Amino acid sequence: MNALKFTAMLFLFSTPLIGQNVTVSDYDVPISKATILRLNGTYNWSQSSNDTLTIVTANNAAATLTLRSFYSSLPFAWFFDVDATGGKSYSDWTHDITIKPSIRKYIWDDKDWFGFAALDARHANTFKQIESDVQVGGGYGRYINATALAKAVRIEEHLIKEGVVKDHLSKETMIKIANIIDRESEFQGVYGVTYEKEWYEAIEKEIKDSGLLVGNSLGAIGILRMQEVLKGINEIVNPRYYGWDLNLGVLFNLSKRDKSPTDPPALAVSGEFSYPIGWSQQIDASASVNTPVDSTFFKQVGITAGINYLYEFSNKINFVAGYTLNYIAPVTGNSYADHALTASFVFYLENYVNLAINASMVRSGLTKLTNLGSNVSLQYNFF
Repeated sequence: MNALKFTAMLFLFSTPLIGQNVTVSDYDVPISKATILRLNGTYNWSQSSNDTLTIVTANNAAATLTLRSFYSSLPFAWFFDVDATGGKSYSDWTHDITIKPSIRKYIWDDKDWFGFAALDARHANTFKQIESDVQVGGGYGRYINATALAKAVRIEEHLIKEGVVKDHLSKETMIKIANIIDRESEFQGVYGVTYEKEWYEAIEKEIKDSGLLVGNSLGAIGILRMQEVLKGINEIVNPRYYGWDLNLGVLFNLSKRDKSPTDPPALAVSGEFSYPIGWSQQIDASASVNTPVDSTFFKQVGITAGINYLYEFSNKINFVAGYTLNYIAPVTGNSYADHALTASFVFYLENYVNLAINASMVRSGLTKLTNLGSNVSLQYNFF
């Protein structure tokens, strides 16, 4: 019986929506863009006391900020990522900020070959100066942001459940609706503060033209469900991507955190991909390898790799798990690897406020220490 239950759950988790006429990879658009800004904050306080003494055993605060912004078109693309953490433990303050801007220029409009340049800058409270590297090279591949199509699918789910449409809309209709969703900024520019009326009516027209609309309009419930998805009211649609790229370049060390002499140029190879599984699951992975271009070529090696898994249990509950590897092979001494496992449940409470329950396990190959941790965080999504 247990084996039967497990098989049924596995089938449920890995099977896309039955009857759905469109997949994530159907959304092949010439321009893809997205911006995500997230802020997490935690605070921990505790004390211990007896009849004569009271001791504060914990008084810690921490915050993390994540910014992911990119624009990808056939001839040109840019990316801008920021990861920042800060905190205070009693009277001690800490911070760790990483900024990674990059650009890529596609050589041919109808091909995926490109040249690129990327900067990686980091500073922490223990650094004497900013640590920075720049990489130039070429590569092949392309990412497509299909979040607009994911929103169209979520809207369709609501409309079917409410009896507003008779059946799943065709792939062509879904892609047209997604294109309209992607053009929100265009509607804002043309119609100003009242753009939502025109935006919703454009989507309604495509549903009408499909011949599957029940009645003559979406009605109040249809507009309400559409607004909940498009404006993130009481639910959120996670960013959905598909595609991959592979990069080969030369990495130049511009500055080191301890003001020591810079490292020689290094050969760097990296790749990343996103793979959607139906409309409720997604896998994202990345890896990079670098080695100095000198006498230590492939004698000194650094490898980083990571994989993340997302599962949307519902429009209000998500599960996210990840694994990262950092492997170092120095010229002298033993090589070592650091491992980190993370898992979290995210509950979307209202509009842009999320509650997350997180757990982590970090294994240091250098110190042989294993650290376990857990926390509860409150996140605010600016946009």
